[in-house]
Amino acid sequence: MNKLQIKVETFLWGKPPSDRKERKLLLKLDLVILSYVCLSYFSNYLDRANLANAYTTGMKEDLNFKGNDYTYAGSMFTAGYVIGQWPSALILSSGRISPRFWFPFCMVAWGLCTLGTAWAKTPHQVWGIRFTQALFEASTFSGTHYILGSWYKDHELGKRSAVFATAAQMGTLFSGIMQGGIISNLDGKNGLEGWQFLFIIDFAITIPIAIYGFLMFPGTPHTTKAFWLTEEEREMCLRRLPHTEHVKMTPKTLGKSIKKMLSDWRWYLFTALFTVSATSFEKVGVYTEFNLWLKSAGYSKQQISYYPSIFTAMAILSTYILTLISDQTRNRFIINPIMFLAVFISSVMLLNWNHLNKGAHFFAYIIGGLGYAGQASNFAWANEMCRDDDVLRSITLFSMNLFSNIWNLWYQIVAWPVVEAPRFRNGQIATLVTGAASVAIAVAIVYCSRKYPPALPSAEIVEIDGKLTDVTHNTHTTSNVSNHGEGEGDIESKDVENLHGAISAVKHV
Repeated sequence: MNKLQIKVETFLWGKPPSDRKERKLLLKLDLVILSYVCLSYFSNYLDRANLANAYTTGMKEDLNFKGNDYTYAGSMFTAGYVIGQWPSALILSSGRISPRFWFPFCMVAWGLCTLGTAWAKTPHQVWGIRFTQALFEASTFSGTHYILGSWYKDHELGKRSAVFATAAQMGTLFSGIMQGGIISNLDGKNGLEGWQFLFIIDFAITIPIAIYGFLMFPGTPHTTKAFWLTEEEREMCLRRLPHTEHVKMTPKTLGKSIKKMLSDWRWYLFTALFTVSATSFEKVGVYTEFNLWLKSAGYSKQQISYYPSIFTAMAILSTYILTLISDQTRNRFIINPIMFLAVFISSVMLLNWNHLNKGAHFFAYIIGGLGYAGQASNFAWANEMCRDDDVLRSITLFSMNLFSNIWNLWYQIVAWPVVEAPRFRNGQIATLVTGAASVAIAVAIVYCSRKYPPALPSAEIVEIDGKLTDVTHNTHTTSNVSNHGEGEGDIESKDVENLHGAISAVKHV
């Protein structure tokens, strides 16, 4: 590769390994792991987002939704999603059930639930289906972040987390476009409404992806038997990452990990960060306020399906760009104040409702798309800082998602009830408060990562002068890295990109 190619690839995708074997391995991982998790999350969010599209394009009237029935449907989904989090976290980190089987199984289960929604007759049936569907969908988001952290180095993780996170927005984007096409071409065909075809097509998309995962997904580096990896590559997958002891979970090992988790600032602060920030920074998408405003403003069904795609495109583009900034500056923290600024502008504008024309409304909703970048950067941050214990890392990642949804159970009903649509005055005020709190929590993480840096493990092989080198004889500690001060630059000048996981404590805050 020439210097220009390396610079372009480094900017867009991270620095490529100089070692030919590792470069080939990384390409294989991207082609299989990233393709599957992105397709899986695309399907996950497609199924999830389509309730909002169905509700605003005929489902409300056909199933006789009234009052807060739609809000309760969202709350039932959240309840199932919450209950399914920790079981999935323990299953994935237990070493007893391979993700190769767990992920596809969950996909088939939620696909069947999606298909069942097409024939629901009452809001109560929708509530029950959504609750069950969420139990299985709970495996995907945090589970994938755990898997990405199991296969990729810190400097490889950010952009890949962004690509994965934007798959959800692609699902939302495609959902709106698909619903618009269905309304135009299939509504009323064979005695089915357009919103029913939406769920049927979702199911048809989900099942082939599940089959692909069963055949190709490698699981974790410690347990993989993937046919497309050689023995040498499997060993390299283990040794190029910070070494973590991997044992099958027992009550004793689980208790040890939970005790460590409860005495560690990382679990508390990372959980608090996403708990508060997800409902604040992602408010436009989570509470479908753009869709509800379009419906109240008298836009057509097709317009209600298509126009929110502009917001979704903004979320996709901004997530990747902000992650580029995060990777290039080695600063995960900075994304949080940027997201807060975006939703601050959005909420302040919408609080001045009577002074906005239609163009201003569009701008206020679209700029909220910047709030989705935290799904990539904050989870990559947590992944990097919890590499010393697989169970701690898994439970922390799942807890971030778990408690954000527990928070949303009451927060959605109190601050964002659908009967207050489309203004949501209380919701906009709550966003300003929780957004400021999110930035304050991110500041606390920076402080603790410097004051109480965790003893993160090192990799067994690293890249030095373009060659993979065994460094197991040379052990570094967190204090070594911290005490060198300017030593970080010395390490980087030798291209030792993952000599010690503790570098995260310096580079990523």
